[in-house]
Amino acid sequence: MFHKADSCLFQSRQRFYSNDDFQDELNNLFNKKFQFRFNNSWLLPEKQSWFSTPPWKVKQLEILKNRLNFHKSQLNDFNIEEWSSHTRRRNPAGEVGWKIRCLVNPEFLTQAWTKFYECACTYSVIPTEATMERKMVSLHLCEAPGAFITSLNHYLKSNHQGIEWKWVANTLNPYYEGNSPSNMISDDRFMFHTLNNWDFGVDNTGNLMDWNNSQAIIAKAKSLGKVLLVTADGSIDCVQKPDAQEEVTSPLHYCEIVTALQALSPGGTLVFKLFTIFEHSTVCLLYLINHLFGEVNIYKPVTSRQGNSEVYAVCLKYKGLSHLEKYIPTLQTAYGSELYGNLAMLPLEAIPESFLKQIEECALYFCSIQCQVINNNLQAYLMQKNIALHRDIKKIRAIVATEFIWQYDLKPLEYDQEILKGILHEENKVNMNPRYHRGSYTERQLYTKMSLREKLNNLNSYLQAEVLSNPLILINEPVKWMQINTEDSELKLIFTYGCPLQKINSSKFIFVPIFKLYQQILAEEEFKEIIFSKECKTSTDNNRDIGLQINKRLSLPEFEHLESYHVYEKRCFKMLLKSLQQLPVGETLLIQNINMLTHFNVSVIYIIAKKCFEKVGFTSQSSIVLRNLMNKTALKYLETVDSECDKVRTDETKDVLNSLMVQTTNIGDFYSNIVFYNNTFYRNKCMEFISKIEKFI
Repeated sequence: MFHKADSCLFQSRQRFYSNDDFQDELNNLFNKKFQFRFNNSWLLPEKQSWFSTPPWKVKQLEILKNRLNFHKSQLNDFNIEEWSSHTRRRNPAGEVGWKIRCLVNPEFLTQAWTKFYECACTYSVIPTEATMERKMVSLHLCEAPGAFITSLNHYLKSNHQGIEWKWVANTLNPYYEGNSPSNMISDDRFMFHTLNNWDFGVDNTGNLMDWNNSQAIIAKAKSLGKVLLVTADGSIDCVQKPDAQEEVTSPLHYCEIVTALQALSPGGTLVFKLFTIFEHSTVCLLYLINHLFGEVNIYKPVTSRQGNSEVYAVCLKYKGLSHLEKYIPTLQTAYGSELYGNLAMLPLEAIPESFLKQIEECALYFCSIQCQVINNNLQAYLMQKNIALHRDIKKIRAIVATEFIWQYDLKPLEYDQEILKGILHEENKVNMNPRYHRGSYTERQLYTKMSLREKLNNLNSYLQAEVLSNPLILINEPVKWMQINTEDSELKLIFTYGCPLQKINSSKFIFVPIFKLYQQILAEEEFKEIIFSKECKTSTDNNRDIGLQINKRLSLPEFEHLESYHVYEKRCFKMLLKSLQQLPVGETLLIQNINMLTHFNVSVIYIIAKKCFEKVGFTSQSSIVLRNLMNKTALKYLETVDSECDKVRTDETKDVLNSLMVQTTNIGDFYSNIVFYNNTFYRNKCMEFISKIEKFI
């Protein structure tokens, strides 16, 4: 793949237009900005009045909120995939990424990459102190998959080459199976190679809304030097509540900002994402921020989707923690707690009228842009046969892409200037958890009101369309054998501890649509009762002949959601270990009904495959074949794991989550085979569940 672009492409500005109308449009697209004007008469109230009053509303902001929600509600009946496709075609910045990839080919280019680069160039986010001292630390909150970091690297290497830069990032841990996929980005292509730079807090979940995790992340960042830049790009999936995005995401934004303010050194920069500015929570946070920074800007990058509410606050020249210190205990009481949602951070009367006027001005400006875009997209959707309309948008897209590269002076880097020295350009790793939703908002709401029979039909059609139709995800042979290079060298056990898993919400070892269907079936209490009722219990056909001599079978119990998952998992592990200890050398063991969604179980099977047996195979009947036990002494690894589990068994806050590094288990043929096994296992479960339910309703 080529990397360096022809330098002549960057010598002069290329213009494909001469029409003044386009120049006006460009100015509007690249200058969606608002700057607060600080007034020295503004004062923060005494700490006893913080979180002391019920939530309040500002009439003008309520009017704007209703106006925006009216425009959004017109989209309720649109199919989400169809509407997204339409707005993508109409996005004036839609060709920016493609053009940058062709001419610059930066490391880990995503939409987040371009948005951060715009913020960095537009506001010179690197503080003076960093350029003078030639060193800085940056902290990146809610950062997955990591494009702000690669974008910052590109910006530093292009504009501040001499700065010695260290970074720390936090996000919901995609390797922790208790995290919900709707709130977490599981794409780990960059994280996988930079794991030492990521901090998931004391409980390993990565949940920033836990105070102890926040303090651990701050300590890690500060240990590296002066933190002069903090970014926070967190969001929460609001597809089920499109009219309440600000309220849903506000508690997370509060935690991001409180963390950032404690981590930043004086003179530092804070860049954080927010949405609309209608609620008391955002008004209060912005009032606080205005007291702590020399300059506060609200900015919508051109590459941020025009029709959404996303904007970025770019806050420069931090005045330092000394201005906030006395309020920290008060801020902590509301951190990640219900208090934040139940009370306003500041009383309305503590916020000056002159500040509220600026808030209204800012909210009106960005709300008007969004309403106009939604309206234009609706009109274009209804006039799809208007060729002139499409001709104009094609011209604008080409112009914006050229203007972006010229305005921000984008040039390629050599591979050795990249964080991963070209690795990400070579990899072709698939994200098995694409974020997508089916149908329209109205259809998704209707599902909740369906009868059980209608829900079952809906789930069955999903099974046929998303699962059974995919030929690449299932084991179609009696046994899929895995090629393992057994080694004489010692395996290095590295234990990961964290919050005990109550239930599995996500996994790096399965194609997500299958697991999503499994979860959706069990989400209905009536379905769950049928599935686990005694009269419905049937022994699964795990005794089918697979053409091998099996000396011993271990059938693990079904997880029935009645106990915490981690208790069940460790119980099954002890059963497996005991069977292996009793198995004579040379014999073959068949394990039935083993769950392979967690890193704990996957690492156990990896150890067994590498050290104990001649061959390991995965069957299409939800079982694993361990063929010909070769070496009993290798069980010492599993006994060490067992001993480690026993040490923390009575600690309700801590469990063994993994015994190997993810860089060992999550690659190559071994990883692929585990995914095949899980896809088959849970496809079989879904079919079995739906078949049982059909007999009873």
